[in-house]
Formats: sequence, C-alpha cells, structure tokens
Amino acid sequence: MLLIVDDDSLLREALLDFLTLKGHTVHQAANGKEAIDWFKGRETFPGLIFLDLIMPVLDGWGFLLERRQNPAIEIIPVVVMSGSLGIADRAKAAGAVHVMRKPFGTEELLPVIERFLVAA
Repeated sequence: MLLIVDDDSLLREALLDFLTLKGHTVHQAANGKEAIDWFKGRETFPGLIFLDLIMPVLDGWGFLLERRQNPAIEIIPVVVMSGSLGIADRAKAAGAVHVMRKPFGTEELLPVIERFLVAA
C-alpha cells in the first residue's frame, strides 16, 4: 500500500492510475494534515509515502515533524517529491529516505518503489 501526499490533484490522480495498474493499492491526501488525519484509527499502514513539500494547511516539512511524534508513522519510509533545488540534504535530515525531483517519469518511480517499499 502506498500513500501519496500532494496538493496537485492531477499529479495525485496520474500516480494513482499508474500505480494501481501496476498492482499497488494507493491512497491519497491533499496536504500533510489530511495525511496525518488519514492515519488516525487505521489498523493497516502504507509501506511507503510519497510526499510533496510545498502544500497548503500543513506542508511536507510539517508532516515530517508531525510524523516523528507517532512511532507507527515514523517507521514508514518517505520519498520526498519536489521541484525545489538543493533540498535533498535537508529532506533526508528531516527523515526522508529519498528525494525525487519533479517532474519525474514513471521509469524513475518503479525502481524507487521497489527499493523502499516495506511490507505493512
């Protein structure tokens, strides 16, 4: 199971469609707060989170901070998706396992999933 957290609904839908076709169960959230709320009361968790950094309500940086407060979420690998330059070191220091530079193609996506997806 994957969770995509991004305020760009077109990107979320494209990733959802592609990844579903590849056999993944995909959930989505439009911002960090929606993602944190999505976790409440759940018994199963995604094995990988794709996270945008620049979003309204609660951005990706805020999500990474909130994630540290919840041991069940903190262990889930996070792949940051960003068009910003020079953020890889900061993102990894904040808890991301990998940074993908937007825009990226599907040929870049599948190896990242293969590498970081953990069984939940």
